[in-house]
Amino acid sequence: MAETISLTNGIEIEFDEKEPVPLFEAIIMEILIPKYKDNKDWNLSLNIIIEEMNQLIKKYQLDPKLKLGLLNQVEKHLDKEIEQLTGTAKIEILFMNMDDYIEDIKKLIIAGKNKQELRNDMAQLIYPLTLFELGELFIFLGKRAFLK
Repeated sequence: MAETISLTNGIEIEFDEKEPVPLFEAIIMEILIPKYKDNKDWNLSLNIIIEEMNQLIKKYQLDPKLKLGLLNQVEKHLDKEIEQLTGTAKIEILFMNMDDYIEDIKKLIIAGKNKQELRNDMAQLIYPLTLFELGELFIFLGKRAFLK
């Protein structure tokens, strides 16, 4: 059964529990992307939409699992609209300190260390990253190296 839900910015959405994607899309397009355009702070923008969803869940007694659905829908947008906001690559959105990683890698490579020292220092640098983050880093570096 569909019901009308009002977002904090006043936009009203027809919401059907069986098909929540239109609600997620409205939150992404009407709240997340404009907030990110304004503040250029990915973490803050995500927190804003999570809080939006928390308020909707409380106000309309919705299933709390909708937050996970919203975040999954956000991920589908990372390669499209959100990346196009500033020409920022997905990796830079996911890791706000990506430029620092790139700069540190550059410093290590030009430092003139022998191969073993370079391997050890690189391992120390990337040790905290997850496999997903490592994959994204390699994709980012590969695109930068081969597509310029």
